Amino acid sequence: MRRRRKHRVLKWMLWIGGVLAAVILTLSLIEIDDVVMAQGIVEPGTKIYIDSPLKRVIEAIHCEAGQRVMAGQPVVQLYNGDLVSAVESAGKEVQRSEANLEHARANLALLKEKPTAEALKIAESRVEQARIARKARKHELQRAETLYFGERLWSLEELERAKTNLQLSESNLKVATEVLNLTRRGASPSELRQAIAEVRQASAALAKARSSLEGTRESLELTTMRAPVNGVVAKRDLHPGMLAEQGQIVLIIAGEGGDDSIDAWVPETNAWKIRLGHPVEILSNLFTDREEFVGAGEISRFYGYAVHAGGVRTFELEIRILETPLPLKYGSTADLRIIVGSRSILKTLLNIEDRDVVRASRAAHRDPRGQGESQTSPTGRTAPDSVITTTSGNTVSADSGRETAEERYP
Repeated sequence: MRRRRKHRVLKWMLWIGGVLAAVILTLSLIEIDDVVMAQGIVEPGTKIYIDSPLKRVIEAIHCEAGQRVMAGQPVVQLYNGDLVSAVESAGKEVQRSEANLEHARANLALLKEKPTAEALKIAESRVEQARIARKARKHELQRAETLYFGERLWSLEELERAKTNLQLSESNLKVATEVLNLTRRGASPSELRQAIAEVRQASAALAKARSSLEGTRESLELTTMRAPVNGVVAKRDLHPGMLAEQGQIVLIIAGEGGDDSIDAWVPETNAWKIRLGHPVEILSNLFTDREEFVGAGEISRFYGYAVHAGGVRTFELEIRILETPLPLKYGSTADLRIIVGSRSILKTLLNIEDRDVVRASRAAHRDPRGQGESQTSPTGRTAPDSVITTTSGNTVSADSGRETAEERYP
């Protein structure tokens, strides 16, 4: 009896051991995806920030979030009543300066043309008149002397008056002669220099007025903010009646032609497994049954510096959206399954890392081009930076404004 019992116990132990070995062998042979979970927000591939070029009150916004806009279409209007009046005043100042310049140039041209034929004729006629008048006054004096000294018909006062008239006619002749000489000589060098200086002064005043007018027109034009590209309004930060500081963002436009992406954050645990090109399953929170609307993507960028947020340290990464059953809304959230490799069920249960993944991570760590912002995609091309275009014409990298952990926590 004892031998039978021992035989049965041994038999059951062998059966149990065999079953366990078969289960363990099965679990070690069956491999499943090694997944790292992350969370992210859907963002447009190309963001255009429409920022205010001037510190002014927003008068009107001609578009809403989700509305499609075309390149050159007015999207925001700033208050410009004072600038309209300033443009009109500057235009009148330009007209006044142009008239002054024309007058100065005409005066200079007149001085250069001296003596004119008309002026010479007038001056010569005046000299001839002065000579005739002197000759007549001389005859009158001779007649007065004859009547006074000879016949005593004129008084002494009339004689003195005749002498005075003769002296006055001689003075008029001298003046007419000098005027004729000046007319023949033309403009003096000092007069020409003064006229030239007046022309230069008028030209400078006109240039200043035109520059002021141009600057005022440019400021007036800046009050009408236009969409630089075709796209969809992704976000509106300000509303009519609010004061927009210079450089403050008013709208964000998602430009056409750029692939949408997801800005994601992954905890530092298991972040060492993530590399460029890893496939990603996107579980959008827009859908109730997320498993029925799983999207596909891949890691396009990985920022190799952890930041502290929400009590934990996380790494930021960017996921390029390759395919989704339905278009994802900008600003919506999603859970992300990053497939970093495969592990057997047994290793997953025992939390044993796959050696191939470890070796690949070590190789990427040795090669500085294997990780970080400047790493190369699996196709061999460097992942392009998103470009931000502002209304002032400036173009900067989208990563230039990222805040590092050292800046956030000095």
